[in-house]
Amino acid sequence: MKIFDVRNDSNNIQSLNLVNQNQNSLSFSTFECEARAHDWKGLEVYIENPKIKVKNFYGFFLGTLVFDSQALEIFQTIFEMCGEILPLQVERGPKLYLLNILDCRNGLNYETTEWSYYKDGSKGRIMKFGFHPERVINESSIFKISEVAKTRIFTYSGIKDAEDEFYGLYHKHNLTGLVFEEVYSSEL
Repeated sequence: MKIFDVRNDSNNIQSLNLVNQNQNSLSFSTFECEARAHDWKGLEVYIENPKIKVKNFYGFFLGTLVFDSQALEIFQTIFEMCGEILPLQVERGPKLYLLNILDCRNGLNYETTEWSYYKDGSKGRIMKFGFHPERVINESSIFKISEVAKTRIFTYSGIKDAEDEFYGLYHKHNLTGLVFEEVYSSEL
Protein backbone atom coordinates (compact mmCIF):
# COMPACT_ATOMS: atom_id res chain seq x y z
CA MET A 1 0.00 0.00 0.00
CA LYS A 2 1.16 3.50 -0.85
CA ILE A 3 -0.40 6.74 0.37
CA PHE A 4 -0.07 9.91 -1.65
CA ASP A 5 -0.58 13.57 -0.83
CA VAL A 6 -2.72 14.88 -3.72
CA ARG A 7 -1.94 18.43 -4.77
CA ASN A 8 -2.60 20.73 -7.67
CA ASP A 9 0.24 21.07 -10.13
CA SER A 10 0.20 24.75 -9.19
CA ASN A 11 2.80 25.92 -11.71
CA ASN A 12 1.01 24.31 -14.63
CA ILE A 13 -2.73 24.65 -14.04
CA GLN A 14 -5.32 27.34 -14.43
CA SER A 15 -6.32 28.90 -11.12
CA LEU A 16 -9.82 30.09 -10.35
CA ASN A 17 -11.02 33.08 -8.38
CA LEU A 18 -14.47 34.24 -7.31
CA VAL A 19 -16.21 36.78 -9.56
CA ASN A 20 -17.97 38.17 -6.47
CA GLN A 21 -15.21 38.73 -3.92
CA ASN A 22 -17.84 39.42 -1.22
CA GLN A 23 -18.37 35.65 -1.11
CA ASN A 24 -14.74 35.02 -0.16
CA SER A 25 -14.78 34.72 3.61
CA LEU A 26 -12.55 32.39 5.60
CA SER A 27 -15.51 30.25 6.68
CA PHE A 28 -16.77 30.04 3.11
CA SER A 29 -13.43 28.99 1.64
CA THR A 30 -12.49 26.45 4.32
CA PHE A 31 -13.27 22.79 3.70
CA GLU A 32 -12.73 20.58 6.77
CA CYS A 33 -14.84 17.47 6.11
CA GLU A 34 -18.14 19.25 6.73
CA ALA A 35 -21.07 19.16 4.30
CA ARG A 36 -21.61 22.31 2.27
CA ALA A 37 -24.27 21.30 -0.27
CA HIS A 38 -27.05 22.76 1.90
CA ASP A 39 -25.65 26.32 1.64
CA TRP A 40 -23.81 26.07 -1.67
CA LYS A 41 -24.95 28.26 -4.50
CA GLY A 42 -23.48 27.61 -7.93
CA LEU A 43 -20.56 30.00 -7.74
CA GLU A 44 -19.38 32.03 -10.66
CA VAL A 45 -15.61 32.00 -10.99
CA TYR A 46 -13.10 33.31 -13.49
CA ILE A 47 -9.79 31.93 -14.68
CA GLU A 48 -6.91 34.02 -13.33
CA ASN A 49 -4.33 32.85 -15.86
CA PRO A 50 -6.14 31.99 -19.14
CA LYS A 51 -2.96 31.56 -21.20
CA ILE A 52 -2.05 28.34 -19.36
CA LYS A 53 -3.12 25.26 -21.28
CA VAL A 54 -6.37 23.77 -19.93
CA LYS A 55 -5.97 20.71 -17.69
CA ASN A 56 -8.58 18.39 -16.13
CA PHE A 57 -8.01 19.82 -12.64
CA TYR A 58 -7.88 23.48 -11.58
CA GLY A 59 -6.55 25.41 -8.60
CA PHE A 60 -9.06 26.96 -6.19
CA PHE A 61 -9.64 26.58 -2.43
CA LEU A 62 -7.16 24.54 -0.38
CA GLY A 63 -8.37 21.07 0.56
CA THR A 64 -10.60 20.68 -2.50
CA LEU A 65 -10.35 19.26 -5.99
CA VAL A 66 -11.86 21.25 -8.87
CA PHE A 67 -12.30 19.37 -12.11
CA ASP A 68 -13.90 19.31 -15.54
CA SER A 69 -16.69 17.15 -16.98
CA GLN A 70 -14.24 14.51 -18.28
CA ALA A 71 -12.89 13.94 -14.76
CA LEU A 72 -16.45 13.89 -13.41
CA GLU A 73 -17.38 11.16 -15.87
CA ILE A 74 -14.38 9.03 -14.86
CA PHE A 75 -14.52 9.61 -11.08
CA GLN A 76 -18.17 10.32 -10.31
CA THR A 77 -18.73 7.14 -8.31
CA ILE A 78 -15.46 7.50 -6.39
CA PHE A 79 -16.13 11.19 -5.69
CA GLU A 80 -19.68 10.54 -4.50
CA MET A 81 -18.41 7.89 -2.06
CA CYS A 82 -15.97 10.28 -0.34
CA GLY A 83 -17.82 13.58 -0.44
CA GLU A 84 -20.11 15.90 -2.28
CA ILE A 85 -19.78 17.29 -5.79
CA LEU A 86 -20.60 21.00 -5.94
CA PRO A 87 -21.09 22.99 -9.19
CA LEU A 88 -18.99 25.96 -10.32
CA GLN A 89 -19.65 28.12 -13.36
CA VAL A 90 -16.68 29.69 -15.13
CA GLU A 91 -17.34 33.20 -16.41
CA ARG A 92 -17.68 32.82 -20.20
CA GLY A 93 -16.52 29.24 -19.83
CA PRO A 94 -17.40 25.65 -18.97
CA LYS A 95 -19.18 24.28 -15.96
CA LEU A 96 -16.72 22.84 -13.45
CA TYR A 97 -17.14 20.87 -10.25
CA LEU A 98 -15.65 21.04 -6.77
CA LEU A 99 -15.17 17.95 -4.63
CA ASN A 100 -15.75 18.64 -0.95
CA ILE A 101 -14.23 15.61 0.77
CA LEU A 102 -16.24 14.50 3.78
CA ASP A 103 -14.38 11.27 4.55
CA CYS A 104 -12.10 12.23 7.44
CA ARG A 105 -10.16 9.29 8.89
CA ASN A 106 -8.55 8.80 12.30
CA GLY A 107 -5.55 7.32 10.55
CA LEU A 108 -2.52 9.29 11.67
CA ASN A 109 -0.09 7.18 13.67
CA TYR A 110 1.31 9.56 16.29
CA GLU A 111 4.07 7.10 17.22
CA THR A 112 5.65 7.06 13.75
CA THR A 113 4.77 10.57 12.53
CA GLU A 114 7.65 13.03 12.64
CA TRP A 115 6.83 16.57 13.71
CA SER A 116 8.56 19.90 13.89
CA TYR A 117 8.34 21.48 17.34
CA TYR A 118 7.94 25.04 18.53
CA LYS A 119 10.28 26.52 21.12
CA ASP A 120 7.72 25.81 23.86
CA GLY A 121 7.81 22.09 22.98
CA SER A 122 4.38 21.93 21.34
CA LYS A 123 3.96 20.09 18.04
CA GLY A 124 4.21 22.10 14.85
CA ARG A 125 3.80 20.85 11.35
CA ILE A 126 4.09 17.26 10.19
CA MET A 127 7.47 16.56 8.60
CA LYS A 128 6.90 12.88 7.81
CA PHE A 129 3.56 11.10 7.94
CA GLY A 130 2.96 7.86 9.75
CA PHE A 131 -0.37 6.13 9.17
CA HIS A 132 -2.43 3.26 10.52
CA PRO A 133 -3.08 1.74 7.06
CA GLU A 134 -6.11 -0.26 8.18
CA ARG A 135 -7.79 2.96 9.37
CA VAL A 136 -7.54 4.85 6.10
CA ILE A 137 -8.86 2.18 3.75
CA ASN A 138 -12.29 3.24 2.53
CA GLU A 139 -14.64 2.76 -0.41
CA SER A 140 -13.37 5.63 -2.52
CA SER A 141 -9.59 5.58 -1.85
CA ILE A 142 -9.68 9.36 -1.18
CA PHE A 143 -9.63 10.71 2.37
CA LYS A 144 -8.51 13.42 4.75
CA ILE A 145 -7.17 13.28 8.29
CA SER A 146 -8.35 15.76 10.91
CA GLU A 147 -4.85 17.04 11.71
CA VAL A 148 -4.51 18.63 8.25
CA ALA A 149 -8.10 18.53 6.92
CA LYS A 150 -8.05 22.20 5.84
CA THR A 151 -5.18 21.78 3.44
CA ARG A 152 -4.36 18.16 2.56
CA ILE A 153 -6.02 15.44 0.50
CA PHE A 154 -4.75 11.86 0.48
CA THR A 155 -5.31 8.81 -1.68
CA TYR A 156 -3.95 5.31 -1.52
CA SER A 157 -3.05 2.67 -4.08
CA GLY A 158 -2.23 -1.00 -3.98
CA ILE A 159 -5.30 -2.19 -2.04
CA LYS A 160 -7.92 -2.62 -4.78
CA ASP A 161 -7.71 -3.08 -8.52
CA ALA A 162 -6.10 0.00 -10.08
CA GLU A 163 -9.36 0.74 -11.91
CA ASP A 164 -11.16 1.02 -8.57
CA GLU A 165 -8.71 3.50 -7.07
CA PHE A 166 -8.40 7.23 -7.75
CA TYR A 167 -4.64 7.06 -8.33
CA GLY A 168 -4.90 4.21 -10.85
CA LEU A 169 -7.77 5.75 -12.81
CA TYR A 170 -6.10 9.15 -12.96
CA HIS A 171 -3.00 7.64 -14.57
CA LYS A 172 -4.90 5.18 -16.80
CA HIS A 173 -6.85 8.04 -18.39
CA ASN A 174 -3.79 10.33 -18.64
CA LEU A 175 -5.52 13.13 -16.79
CA THR A 176 -3.69 16.36 -16.00
CA GLY A 177 -3.44 18.99 -13.29
CA LEU A 178 -2.52 17.00 -10.17
CA VAL A 179 0.70 15.89 -8.49
CA PHE A 180 0.83 12.77 -6.31
CA GLU A 181 3.59 12.84 -3.72
CA GLU A 182 4.18 9.52 -1.97
CA VAL A 183 4.14 10.15 1.78
CA TYR A 184 3.81 6.60 3.14
CA SER A 185 4.42 3.01 2.12
CA SER A 186 3.44 -0.20 3.89
CA GLU A 187 3.37 -3.94 3.25
CA LEU A 188 -0.27 -4.15 4.42
